[in-house]
Amino acid sequence: MTLKQLPPLNTLKYFESAARNLSFTKAATELYVTHGAVSKQIKALESYLGTPLFVRQHRLLALTEAGQRYLLHISTALHTIDQATDEVTQRASRHQALSVNVLPSLTINWLIPRLEAFKRRAPQLYVDLSIGDFQVDFSQQHYDIAIRSATSTPKGCNVIKLMDEDLCLVCAPQLASQLTQPSEINKMTLLKHTTRPELWPYWAEKVGVTLTTSKKFGMEHFYMLSQAAVSGMGVALIPRFFIEKELNDGSLVIPFAAGFTSPYAYYILTPQAPHLPEKSAAFIDWILEILKPYRSSSSR
Repeated sequence: MTLKQLPPLNTLKYFESAARNLSFTKAATELYVTHGAVSKQIKALESYLGTPLFVRQHRLLALTEAGQRYLLHISTALHTIDQATDEVTQRASRHQALSVNVLPSLTINWLIPRLEAFKRRAPQLYVDLSIGDFQVDFSQQHYDIAIRSATSTPKGCNVIKLMDEDLCLVCAPQLASQLTQPSEINKMTLLKHTTRPELWPYWAEKVGVTLTTSKKFGMEHFYMLSQAAVSGMGVALIPRFFIEKELNDGSLVIPFAAGFTSPYAYYILTPQAPHLPEKSAAFIDWILEILKPYRSSSSR
């Protein structure tokens, strides 16, 4: 459709206000301009149309017959434009919401304390954060980003490998004196990750130790293991990046060097698409940046 008869569009706003109020003065107040500015715009519109739109009757302002017909159409058109603009701006605002689903331990121990930094970096984004460790199906779960751990590369989505899972053996300081070498692990209660029951046997094989202790305590998430270890319940295998704060403040210690890389790795998942949305890219770039030291160690 070719628009051949459009007047200067700014004049229509002035005309609608003046015609609705039947007053140039009220239109000027409503539009935050001078009376002269309204008069000038109306004259420009009347000149373009080739017909008067207003007639002055004593001190009153009235619409001509053409002005009355024109107001009816212009009011409808401006209302349509206003509604369309509001819809687009609201939708654009909604598109700034970023839905992120992350592993529980990664969320609680590590991500939440750092989100304020991302908020300062990308204030235009509203992060809708949820936790989960289920397999992600982006056709059913409407997330923009998910972060998962797995022993193989996830399928059915776009994948960025975040890092390998480097675990370290940690305990509370009061237990460290009883642990000077790996073979002394059997004196301790082993804090087990119940959804990763193979981690302790895998660690023992890597360091050349036979596990004989029957003292075990199971917990479902790494953040639960870290709290149990801090309280002195036993020893735990935990990803180092989860517990940097505890290692720095001394509430957890590494009694001897016996870290290892587990079969698991962490992955950033996004819906299959040729291009990554800017809002998702902003979050992913931030995550990759702050985890760079751990990603570098994983690649060595």
